[in-house]
Amino acid sequence: MENKITRETLKYYARMASEAYVNDPVYRFACRNEKIRKRFIYHFILLRLNSSIKKDIFYFDEEKRGLLILREAHYDYTMWQFLKCPNWVFLVLYWPITLKTLLAYSHLDNKDIFDENTYIVSPVFVSKEHQGKGIATKLLNMGIEDMRSKGKKIGLETQNPDNVAFYERFGFKTVKHEFYKLEKINNYYMLCE
Repeated sequence: MENKITRETLKYYARMASEAYVNDPVYRFACRNEKIRKRFIYHFILLRLNSSIKKDIFYFDEEKRGLLILREAHYDYTMWQFLKCPNWVFLVLYWPITLKTLLAYSHLDNKDIFDENTYIVSPVFVSKEHQGKGIATKLLNMGIEDMRSKGKKIGLETQNPDNVAFYERFGFKTVKHEFYKLEKINNYYMLCE
């Protein structure tokens, strides 16, 4: 667990995320071109990581092959937090993709699903070359154990139906499922108490 992170470290994890999330249903909806999608994800995740440094909880594996961030379910990021990251300018350049991504995410409503005692997995990813080696499992176990010791719950949202069974192994249960017709995207709200 660590919250003092350099900009270079954030860039390293944003590059990792751009590979890990390239086939995520939300980003595939937002952009069909894989090369452009990877560049967009890099900037989008870098913005997300930069805005969460001071408020969220970061978990790394020792060899920096993966990252888990937990954020408070009822915490709202301010526009100022996003504007402090210079990468927001790139999202303007990718404005059609940004709008489609925000459209897909606009349906999500944590506050009605998760109570104030809940932290959300947002995000978790492992470098592509190290996936399938138990790194995400280790990171999630660290986060779950840490939150339980503090009397907190962990929730998450996944748009990938293939991920549901993975999270169920940790005790997550689907508490709500939605299908967004326009985007053709499923969303599973899951909770581990």
